[in-house]
Order: sequence, then structure tokens, then C-alpha cells
Amino acid sequence: MLFVQCSKVNETKDEKGQIMVKMTDAPSDDANIEGTFITIADVKIDGKSVEGFAKQTIEISAYQNGETKLILNEEVIAKSYSAISLVLDYESDASGVSPGCYILTSDTEKHNLSASAETQTEITVSKPFEVEANSETSLVVDFDIRKAVVRENDTSTESEYTFVTSTEMESTVRVISEENSGKISGSVNMLFTTENDSYVFIYHKGEFNVLSESLGQGASNILFAKAVTSAKVNADGTYNLSFLEAGDYEIHVASFAKTLGDSTTFAGMFNASSATPGLLLNSISVSANAQLELDIDISGLL
Repeated sequence: MLFVQCSKVNETKDEKGQIMVKMTDAPSDDANIEGTFITIADVKIDGKSVEGFAKQTIEISAYQNGETKLILNEEVIAKSYSAISLVLDYESDASGVSPGCYILTSDTEKHNLSASAETQTEITVSKPFEVEANSETSLVVDFDIRKAVVRENDTSTESEYTFVTSTEMESTVRVISEENSGKISGSVNMLFTTENDSYVFIYHKGEFNVLSESLGQGASNILFAKAVTSAKVNADGTYNLSFLEAGDYEIHVASFAKTLGDSTTFAGMFNASSATPGLLLNSISVSANAQLELDIDISGLL
């Protein structure tokens, strides 16, 4: 009699780590906007939906100046990843009410942001990141509403606002590793009197061109399109540029004048200089986890 012994193959589970995804926003320069609401129907990593995510509607403009909204905290397989995607629902919000993505203006009107008949759109950002076993990885998704939303010139539509084209939408979102990011904050000191609003824009060193950036670019005529992020100067003169990857940057300050109808329009670039010894606005080095204090003097318009 022949006996055959079968060895049992040990099945090993894939090790897992925790991934957290948070949302933040750069401010709009349109004073007529009271709130910007987006509905996220799905979050994908390398094209695959993350299990456990629930559809959410977020008032994204409530999370600025380093504030974030946690939208995902789930376990995934520990390995290297290369991209993250957000699926926006244009048709309905998390409660099933239409529309899913909209602007709320100062007159309490909702303005549907869908630029087409599509009910959803998927925004994918290429961003290599590592999820290690039994550890946490925190990613911050910066959804730049200033770049993503424009005034609607077509008077035949009911909505006064719309998302930019699908091609342009890809450049309105950036993904940052929270653990490896730095920030710059400080005060903007006006050496003359102005009633205009001030915005601080930060660029990768060498990427600012005053003509192209202040005239608008692309099909949607986006101002300051190449800016990494921006911050509105608060009433007390403070500003905060958060979630900056390590690298060399330059800072520029713009003036926006208030117009009729609670709107604003670009008025020009300020003549700005560093008020912090040892730091220059055209050559700022940011390291991971660094917190730079940079005060800025404004002496007039260029």
C-alpha cells in the first residue's frame, strides 16, 4: 500500500498599514463666495477603491490655513503606491440632494459647479508614497478652489460658477505627505493705506512669471496658475502657507480690489520685501517638518 503525504501550504496574510487622507483648501479670491461644497463619492489608490470609504459632502472652504478634514482612515496592504484619485459626484450630495458640488453665494443661492452633463468626474494625482506595515501614513489633499472654480460667462445658464475644464482640474489638486511637509507663516505689514485684499502666493523657485501669471492661463483663464498654494492675509495681517514639500520657493503678494456685487478683481502686484533678517522672498528653503517665520513689508504697488 502506497501512502502519499500532503504537506499543508502555510497561507500568509498580506501585512497592512493605516492610511489617513485629509482635505484642505487654498482660499478663493471671490468675495461673493460664502461656501464651496464638494461631494466625494469614492477614493482610489492606484485605481482601486479603498474599502470602508463612505460618500461625503464637505464644505471645503472651511479648511484653510493649515486646517484639515479627515475623510479616510482605513487599513490597506503595506506596499509602495503611485497615485491617489478622488471621484466627485456632481449629481447629488451625501444626503441624496442635488447638486453634489456647488457654490453657496452671499445671497444664499446654490450654483451647480458641473460644467457638463457628466454626473461624476475622477481626479487622479500621481504621488508616490509608502504604506508601511503596522504604521500610519497621513496624506493631505489640497483642493485649490481658487484654481478649480471660475465665474460662468455663459448667461444662458442659471449657475454663475463652474468647475474648470477636466484637463485643468488635474492641476488644481496636489497631494502631500503630512509627516514630510513644512510651513511658512508670519505677518504682512502695510507701510501705506489700502482697502484692497492681499493674497500671498508661493511658487517653486524660478517658476514665477509676472506677465503670464497675472494675465491668466488656459481655457479658463486661471490667475496665478503655477502657484503651489496661496493664503489670504487675515484682518490682523497674519498669513499661513501650510503643507509645503521640502524645496526652494519664492513668495509674491498680490492686491485684489473689491468691486460692485461683493466680487473682487486683480489690482496688481505689491512691492514686497522680507522683514525677517536672513530670509529673502525670492529664495526660501523649506525642509521637512520646518516651521519658518517670515514677515513681509509692503511699500506699494509695482
